[in-house]
Formats: sequence, C-alpha cells, structure tokens
Amino acid sequence: MRYGGGTAEASAMRRQLPPWAMGLAGAPLGFYFGFISTATPILLRAHGVPVEKVGLVSSVGFSPTFWAFLLCPILDVRFSKRTYAFFFAGVAGVCLGVSTLLTYHLVAFTAVLTLGCTATVMFGNAHQGWMPDVVEDRHYSAVGAMSNVANLGAAGLFAWLAVGTIRSMAAPAVGVLLALTVPAPTVLLFFIPPPRTPLRTAREVFGTFFRDLYVVCKRRSSVLGLICFLSPTACFALTNSFSDLGTDFRASEEWVTRINGPLVAVVCSLGCVVGIWFCQRFLRRTVYVMAGFGGAGAALAMIWMPHTLVFFAVGVLAYNFFQGINYTAFSAFEYEIVGPGNLLAATQISLLTAAANAPISYMTLFETHLYTKHGLPGMLGVDAVSSMVVGTVLLLVFRKIALGRTAVEALPVGG
Repeated sequence: MRYGGGTAEASAMRRQLPPWAMGLAGAPLGFYFGFISTATPILLRAHGVPVEKVGLVSSVGFSPTFWAFLLCPILDVRFSKRTYAFFFAGVAGVCLGVSTLLTYHLVAFTAVLTLGCTATVMFGNAHQGWMPDVVEDRHYSAVGAMSNVANLGAAGLFAWLAVGTIRSMAAPAVGVLLALTVPAPTVLLFFIPPPRTPLRTAREVFGTFFRDLYVVCKRRSSVLGLICFLSPTACFALTNSFSDLGTDFRASEEWVTRINGPLVAVVCSLGCVVGIWFCQRFLRRTVYVMAGFGGAGAALAMIWMPHTLVFFAVGVLAYNFFQGINYTAFSAFEYEIVGPGNLLAATQISLLTAAANAPISYMTLFETHLYTKHGLPGMLGVDAVSSMVVGTVLLLVFRKIALGRTAVEALPVGG
C-alpha cells in the first residue's frame, strides 16, 4: 500500500486553513445542488413544464446522490482525494454549463444534469472523505456547519446568479460563466492537509468493495446512522419544490428567485451556524431529528397562512433556517460515525450521505404527485406529518439505546 503525503503534506500543514474554513471548499456541491433544486424548477416552469414533471426531472437529476456511492471506491485508487476533487469539480462545471443550453430539450437536459450531479457527488465524497482524518472531534460541528454554509448558502446564491444570467445574457456566455464558477472554490483545497489514509490499487479496492460495505454496515454506529438518514424525517424535501409554488402564493418569478436564492442563502447559513451551538450541547443525532420538527411546523403553517407573497417568504425562510441546523447536525454526526484514521472513510462517508439523500428523491416524487392530486395541502401536509411521526419514533429508539448503554455501564466489574 502507498500513502499520500510526504513533503506535500508538510507544506500543506504550514499553510493549513483553520478547521472552520475547511468546509468552505465544498461550495461546488452547493452550486450544483442549488441549480437543480431552485434554478431548474424556475426555468422549466417558465417553459410551461407541469409541477409533477418538474419534480421528476429534479428527482432524476438528484438520483446520483443516493446511488453514486457505488462508484466512490475509485476515490481510494492511485490518486489523492484532492486530485479527484479537482477533477470531478471540473466535470460538474462543464455539465452545468452545457445543461443551460438544453432547457428546451427535456431528455437531454435531464441526462446532462444527472451526469453533472454524479460528478458533484464524487467531488463531495472526495472532499468530505478526508475531513475526519485532518479535523479533531471537537471541531466536527464547526467544520460541519461551514460545510453546510458553503453547501446551502452557495446553493441559494448560485441559483439566483444562474436565473439572473440566463435571463439577461447570451446562452454561450452564461454556460461558460457558470461552468467556471462551479469549480472556483476548489482553490481552498490547496490549504487543507492531504489525507493520511493509504492509496490502494484498483484491484484491491474493487475486489474488496462489497466486503468493505458489509464491514461498514455491521458497525453499530453505521446502522444507527443508516436508520436515521434513510427515514423521511428531517429530509427537507420541500426545498426541491418551493420554486414551483410561487403561483400558489401569487408570487412573481422575480420574487421567487430572490426568496429561494440570496435570502435562503443567508437564512440557511445562519441556521448552520446556530446548529454549532446545539451540537455542542446536545447529542448530534437528537439535533438532527429535532430540526426536522421545526421544518414540519413551518410546512404546516404554510397550509393555513394566507397565500400571499409575505407568508410565502416567511414559510420558506423558516423551513430553510431549520434545514441549516439539521445539516450541521448531519455533518457532525457523520464525522462522529466515521472517526479519524478510518481506512474505509470514503466508503462509509459515501454510504451515509447516500442514505441521507435517498429520502429527498423519493419524498420529492411523492410530494409532487400529491400536489397534482390534492394540491398544496397534500404536498405540505405529508412532508410535515412524515417528519414528525417518524422522528418521534427515532427519538424513542435513541432514548432506549441510551438507557441500555447506561445500564450496562452501571454493572459492577465482573458482574
């Protein structure tokens, strides 16, 4: 086995970013996901595409977030995770730029969008896969928060930029501008120490992939994380649909873009920072679920509030504030599960992230279908109820596990 590092590692240590700033290098994730979740629905709805079909495009476009982990073992082969991060961020940028030229060709648009999302997922796992190896446990919440400030905040800002430039600039120029913007934050990767985990050959990695997957899934912490992340609680799937709902609240496209773009970026980032405070005082898994309850409350309120622009803004921003808290808890909980010096870090990170993204896709499909059948109350209601009911069950399970662990620790030695 060969290890990355050497003189490059020593040099990186001398110019290392503070832990909170390491997460900002993950901004390409936010750029691409913001384009899918916010800009894509606005652009497709402007072309007369119905909400349910927009939901299908978004779900297919996001689908690599829960199946691309099968490709992630390659991140442990030959090259460093830093090199892979640069490469896949570049591929994602090219795909996003090309997709802006294809909005009138739905099948081609969806295919290119999905390919770019696959590259984005690979970038994200390359970046996140080495964080537990260079960040101490006490900094997990800070790095998790800043990762999500970069992710969610960049998503809102990039969606606003994408819609604005597409509406005001020539198509080729927009494609080039957005393609260059996506990988730009990766320059920060030069200031993060390279991972200490060994680089393995393709035969070693893919020959042992399913064995590694089995080993990862057997770990108690992984099982708990998978159960938590695969459930529909706290998945915040409505963020993929809010851009479709402007007409239900008599909001113009301009205001829908402002609310779901820069305003969401600010509020989500604030939620991420607030999440640090909660994660330092409560169990990270508990914060993850409880933030979902806050989002559920915002969704329910939007059913009964007057359907006007002001209340649309209040509901969307409240929902995204709790999403910010939730995402900080998710990242910190994920780092806690993986831990430092983990030879299977990339596989475990990618599996846990895939699990957390799966309910976003299946709930988006389900909720947009209910919108077609039962209107706004059906969509918002099922998002809120599923989060509260399943979340309550999870909290009871967490409590039972904690009580069982306390009872075991209380046993006398040899008893």
